[in-house]
Amino acid sequence: MSYRNSGMKRYLALIPNILSTLRLVLACLFPFSPEEMWVWLILGSGASDFLDGWCARRWKVSSWQGGLLDAVADKMFMFTALITFAMAGRFPIWWIPIVIARDLTVAIAAGYAATIRSWDSFRKMEVRWSGKLATAGQFILLLTVVLVPGMISLALLVTVSCSVIAAGDYGLLFYQALRRQYRDKKTI
Repeated sequence: MSYRNSGMKRYLALIPNILSTLRLVLACLFPFSPEEMWVWLILGSGASDFLDGWCARRWKVSSWQGGLLDAVADKMFMFTALITFAMAGRFPIWWIPIVIARDLTVAIAAGYAATIRSWDSFRKMEVRWSGKLATAGQFILLLTVVLVPGMISLALLVTVSCSVIAAGDYGLLFYQALRRQYRDKKTI
């Protein structure tokens, strides 16, 4: 690759990270925005989530750090929106932990991996179809809360089901990675 292409690739690599950072800004704005703006903030967050991944894959500028920024931005926006909705009385706050069960499982796995100095077992975890489904379910829930409040209970049940399935899937994946790592250490 020539220097010119290398420089261009560095600039292209910034675009997905800028889109993820935009999602962090939207998360910070959400609780202070009027209800009329909620749908636009949700749509903007969803669009930036789709575009950052698409750009990173299309331009082959994916990185572990960019993936981490994307994940943090996703979780921050989702958590902020859910808390805002619960505080506005749209649904009970006790639903939040089960809506984000997948996210809690991944956070616990990351914390455990860091504690036992096994960060590679966490870093090498692949994005799973169940995780994509849980994220889609969460965004659909947010849009349902704003656009079709009469369907919140159904949307909550669907989202919780997707999140619990993803939590089990990621939990199993992390457990298998730890077992593999332990087995590899034993054979050395």
